[in-house]
Amino acid sequence: MNELFLQIVKMSLSATWLILAVLILRLVFKKAPKWINVLLWGIVAVRLICPLSIESPISLIPDFAGSDKLVSEWTDDYMEEVSVIHDNSLDYDAAVTAGREPISDGSGGYYVITKYDQLGEPSTVKNTVVPVLSSIWASGVVILFLYTVISYLKLRRKLDTAVLYQDNIYQSEHVSSPFVMGIIKPRIYLPFNLDGQNMEYVVAHEMMHISYKDYWWKLIGFLIFMIHWFNPLVLLAYVLLCRDIELACDERVIKELNNEQRADYTEALVNCSVNHRVNRRVMSTYPLAFGELGVKERVKSVMNYKKPAFWIIILAVIACIVVAVCFLTNPPAKEADPPVPPDMEADSSDSPAKEVDSSFLPGTQIDETKKLSLNDVIILSQNGYDLTWSDFEQYDYTETGSGMYIRVYEIDEHFSLWIGGGQPDKDPMYIYLVLTDDSDTRIDIRDGGVTEFISEHTSTSIQRIR
Repeated sequence: MNELFLQIVKMSLSATWLILAVLILRLVFKKAPKWINVLLWGIVAVRLICPLSIESPISLIPDFAGSDKLVSEWTDDYMEEVSVIHDNSLDYDAAVTAGREPISDGSGGYYVITKYDQLGEPSTVKNTVVPVLSSIWASGVVILFLYTVISYLKLRRKLDTAVLYQDNIYQSEHVSSPFVMGIIKPRIYLPFNLDGQNMEYVVAHEMMHISYKDYWWKLIGFLIFMIHWFNPLVLLAYVLLCRDIELACDERVIKELNNEQRADYTEALVNCSVNHRVNRRVMSTYPLAFGELGVKERVKSVMNYKKPAFWIIILAVIACIVVAVCFLTNPPAKEADPPVPPDMEADSSDSPAKEVDSSFLPGTQIDETKKLSLNDVIILSQNGYDLTWSDFEQYDYTETGSGMYIRVYEIDEHFSLWIGGGQPDKDPMYIYLVLTDDSDTRIDIRDGGVTEFISEHTSTSIQRIR
């Protein structure tokens, strides 16, 4: 279920940009036929339910949303301090035996990432936070589904006493405003207090819903909302879809009416909105009940209706095509840079220094770098836990790691310095001075004892820094 939840989150994230585009286009094409708006929401529905997407250079979906990079980086974040164990370490086989998965370093070697105890699986967002969020998401879907089913059954029970008027039209004392209910054999339900003229226009409106299968589109929209209930823009899209369906249905009915008949039609809308509060409750509990939503907006639309110019229709259709091409596709995937081998025996002459990226690190841009020395390490260690990534900006390093940001500073044939953490804009998790031929022999320089460690593990004469 975790993978399903993450896939839903990815689809919802990418569809968010399409929903924003549709909201803008609804304002731009106010004079276009209302069925254009319904068509645009159909494009949104495709993005929300289709897990596959074609890559296109003209896609307007941001790279981080279209490539799933944002979600992947978030789920791979570690929740605790971890250890990186290479295959030349004595602890490597024990970690693999304990179930840790070997990761290729890109140069023929392997390493594993464990808890700080060097055996357990490290806690990540994916194996700690995601299961909780996926359970909450599934619970929300179930609650919405049960609420809808129970509301539907209650409404059906009230309508058991409905009286057949003619064909598929029924009247009931429990109905305050007209609506259509049903999927296979939809029925029109009317209140008893409708007079002849109002009933004529109301029935014409509801029959138009049935002719265009609007109840199917609203059902699909509600099911999509149930799946993406955590995204407020999807809820907004569903509400606007319902209004646009009603506006499009009004246009179909009134396009053949004269001004006097349109006035009568708007009067029917107003009369049906007397008990609008009750009707809105029916609408919220049962998604297939077509009550009269947004009466004020609909009356204004009917009274101001003018047949759209042909060129406006053409432009609107072209806009729909452009939106589909640009937002139903993802940007081309960028080729990933080859991984830097986390080989502690690598010669610094074969591993050129990486240029410091000022977007990650604070401080001024460093134009030139130099090799880190043991004397530098001793001096820096005196700062203890005040040390940050920026203190090492001026020194040559290589990057490695998977899920963590790790820098390796080659010092000499005996020692290397390893700095690791989540991101360079946060405090390092560790700053290890490590023996090159034995990665398990190390010391965090922030804890002190650096000079003693160096003296113990090398015969080189070290001048003490006072």
